[in-house]
Amino acid sequence: MITDLSQVQLSLNKYTTSNGKDIGRFFYRLEWYRIGISIPMDVYSEKMPVFQLRPECQLTHTEELQELASNTKEIKFKIFVIPYKTVDKNEDLTDDFLKNWFKKKIKGAAELLTVETGPNNRIYYKKKPEDKILQQIQSYSLKGKLKCLDSKKLEILRQSPIGYYDNLGCGLLDLE
Repeated sequence: MITDLSQVQLSLNKYTTSNGKDIGRFFYRLEWYRIGISIPMDVYSEKMPVFQLRPECQLTHTEELQELASNTKEIKFKIFVIPYKTVDKNEDLTDDFLKNWFKKKIKGAAELLTVETGPNNRIYYKKKPEDKILQQIQSYSLKGKLKCLDSKKLEILRQSPIGYYDNLGCGLLDLE
């Protein structure tokens, strides 16, 4: 069971092969509001990892991403983000701030149709496994619907983390 961030990389290493070969570059999204139980996670990687059940976390999808249709009217999205690099700037961000921040990030690629925020949680983690004191930072969840304006630009956005702390499972734009 994962109880702090220092255990995430150890668990992810168990998934980082596909038929005995390294899956290459990857980033992930964890549902941190479920920490302390088996944590669902999504992984974007260069090669598809082999689906495996683990007691500490589980891959929720192991399928290849489909190309985005350029004429899509509505796409459901969710993202778990930390907008700023420094801890103090991430404190007490409003829903309006998060909405406007996200609009800037997707500008030219998509239009924000609807958005809900929350749950917004603090992430507790160790910078190094041997650290005795846990660090903490505020994270934010957004979900809603987008209208695709440019499928190529939107595809680029979902292939790189948005915001900071992708090593904490943040920044993966999950599109359904």
